[in-house]
Amino acid sequence: TETVTRQALAERVRPVLFINKVDRLISELKLGPDEVQNKLLRIIHDFNNLIELYGEQEFKDKWKVDPTQGTVAFGSALHRWGFTLDIAQKKGIKFTNVAEAYKKEQGQELQKTIPLHSAILDIVVKHLPNPIEAQKYRVPKIWKGELDSEIGKAMMNCEDNGPTVMCFTSAQMDPHAGLVATGRMLSGSIQEGDQVFLVGAKRDYRVQQVSMYMGAFREIVDKIVAGNIAALLGLDLARAGETLVDAAHKDVMVPFERIKYVSEPVITVALEPKHPRDLPKLVDVM
Repeated sequence: TETVTRQALAERVRPVLFINKVDRLISELKLGPDEVQNKLLRIIHDFNNLIELYGEQEFKDKWKVDPTQGTVAFGSALHRWGFTLDIAQKKGIKFTNVAEAYKKEQGQELQKTIPLHSAILDIVVKHLPNPIEAQKYRVPKIWKGELDSEIGKAMMNCEDNGPTVMCFTSAQMDPHAGLVATGRMLSGSIQEGDQVFLVGAKRDYRVQQVSMYMGAFREIVDKIVAGNIAALLGLDLARAGETLVDAAHKDVMVPFERIKYVSEPVITVALEPKHPRDLPKLVDVM
């Protein structure tokens, strides 16, 4: 949680909080409703401390989460239920009701009353800024080009009619479609047949297909405009962190910086001889 939160704040992505596995506090740790609430309040306090620690002065106070403001949801992804305090109030649900459901082994029934997707969608719609607002303060942080340039202004204002610019956040192999490059359209628009340029790979391409995600599924569309997430086919050298620009602007585009991870993966390997008597031989080899 700390790593992901720190990464988000470093790129000026506003965080909201979903506290998962609340069912385990009840069914495994056997906590009472008051103990559950105290535990959740400690988690929220710890999360806000991360924002205080890693957030920028301009954003940290207004980005701290607060259940009474609707920026925190509680639930169980396994059993697909969840709620914000606003939803709980409207539905007449309390932690005692949740605890009672698990005591009767009816925890999974909660998804009918308080479905998780409603709580998550509620938080997203009400509290995450739209791209027109967010790009004004995010672009200067993630892009080091000239903000007063044609491309800079178009990205800052999330302009559909500006130069086409995308930053890819993932590239995955689909067994049927080949490489699917997914990223945010920061300005302009893109459609099948467009001539584009990958700045990092230094390659021209013709876009073969444009689609958008509906949940986990890709739906082919005619066109994607600024502020949306697009998935493209036909760009075999696209990678996460790659910059796409329309071919007309390839000579002036400054690429986005590669993602800087705040922690590096570490793999530890232990070697030992099958027979302890062979330890001197292993030492000699090493």
